Amino acid sequence: MREEMVHRQVTRPAAAFTARGVARVRERSRRMLAELVDEMLQDGPPADLCEAVLGPFPVAVICELMGVPAADRQGMHTWTRQILSASHGAEAREKAEREMRAYFSDLIGLREGGTGEDVASLLGAAVGREEVTLDEAAGLAVLLQIDGEAVTGISGRMVHVLLARPGLADRLRAEPEIRPRAIDELLRPLLHPDAVGLSRIVGEDAMPARLAAELLVDALLDGVPGLRLAVPAEDVPFGKGTRLSGPETLPVTW
Repeated sequence: MREEMVHRQVTRPAAAFTARGVARVRERSRRMLAELVDEMLQDGPPADLCEAVLGPFPVAVICELMGVPAADRQGMHTWTRQILSASHGAEAREKAEREMRAYFSDLIGLREGGTGEDVASLLGAAVGREEVTLDEAAGLAVLLQIDGEAVTGISGRMVHVLLARPGLADRLRAEPEIRPRAIDELLRPLLHPDAVGLSRIVGEDAMPARLAAELLVDALLDGVPGLRLAVPAEDVPFGKGTRLSGPETLPVTW
């Protein structure tokens, strides 16, 4: 019964993460990514791809879907990292979760009468219809935000695998028509088949990971000719103590 209730409460706001919801933010996400890549190119090689692109871009996509204003996104990302990381300790994790929940409570409360299609607006509308309480809505928003930010680690791992196989990267540059199938193959081992939360409710194919992967492959392969790892693939350090488990840094050159 409890799982059925959670499913009913989450399904409507989670629609922002489905193919239709993701399509709504695709063009804006593409522009944000192009700006990040342009800034990296202007700074010149070598570069840390995590710092320049793979960190800020997935976070921006998730926050766009959630309806989190741009000015608040870095703080949201910091809270998420503290919640997911075992290295910060239970006290820091609980504090970050309380602060994120309070933030979403305020944001959703401001959007009770709104008609937007982002998660915060959809939850605000549900609160207005008395389908969920404000506290329940804030808790669901925390769940969706945390689950969605797993895209950061997934994106980092996917790009690492791609750049570790120069032959594959060269082929995808030359044959863009095979990219969708290649992205499926790259993502498959990174998406958990026994996922819970958002992944289980809306399905893997609807996850923002797909949007981020498609845009990243296009932007990096087409926009940065000659992009390659600046260190051996096995020397790239990966994060510990977090289920995001993406690379900590990804040194590249071109």
